[in-house]
Amino acid sequence: MRLSNKSVLIFILFLFFNLNCSTTEERKATSPSKLLREAKRFSKDKEPDKAKNSIQLVMEDFPDSKERITALMMLADLHYNEDEFEESKFHYQKFTELYPAHKHVDRAHFYKAMSNFQLTDLASRDLTPVNSALDGFRNFLTDFPNSKYKGEAKKRINQCLDILAQNIFEIGKFYFRTGSYQSAIIRLKSLMTEYPRHSYVAEAEFLLAESYFHEQNYNEARTRYKNVLQKYPRTEFAKQARLKLREIRKL
Repeated sequence: MRLSNKSVLIFILFLFFNLNCSTTEERKATSPSKLLREAKRFSKDKEPDKAKNSIQLVMEDFPDSKERITALMMLADLHYNEDEFEESKFHYQKFTELYPAHKHVDRAHFYKAMSNFQLTDLASRDLTPVNSALDGFRNFLTDFPNSKYKGEAKKRINQCLDILAQNIFEIGKFYFRTGSYQSAIIRLKSLMTEYPRHSYVAEAEFLLAESYFHEQNYNEARTRYKNVLQKYPRTEFAKQARLKLREIRKL
């Protein structure tokens, strides 16, 4: 006996419904603690995608379980370890919003800042991530002064400042090399004001003197060359500054 098209359709829908229900029941039958153990095992075995899938089941099927807290932090860590820093930043931020009083919330704040730091790309000249990281680390030290991550946060702050200073210095050097001395002066003076202890300051002082010299502002050039001699007497720039001072005296 042949079945009508309507009967076949009903039979297919019946099968689909039963299969879907059985899959849902099977997922629900799995405990969040078991899923979390699976995720940890997959992570240990270097299978991050499988670990993420297990964590997603915890997040979706057991939103009120205590395992969800651990799962969320673990998901952020998995993305971070896979160099997926936009994703890790998102999940660390979510953790801080959902569990602001959790005993490990300092870790989430720290690694959110670290995610921004890792997104820094000097080649692109986009300093947004490093500025965000700097703000994040500074806020972290204010909010969690006794955290075990404070030493690392201080180190990262110095690295952020170094990147920002280097950026200003490289732009100043570029303007100097291309003969845009007024623009070079602005950048180099900015570097020396904002980062007076930076490792490039001796060279910046000398290039500043050179820029004034090329602009024929010999009085200011003389002052800057003398600063190089007084502040950085043992550098190669001091020798060059001494020669330039002799040249100015002959003008």
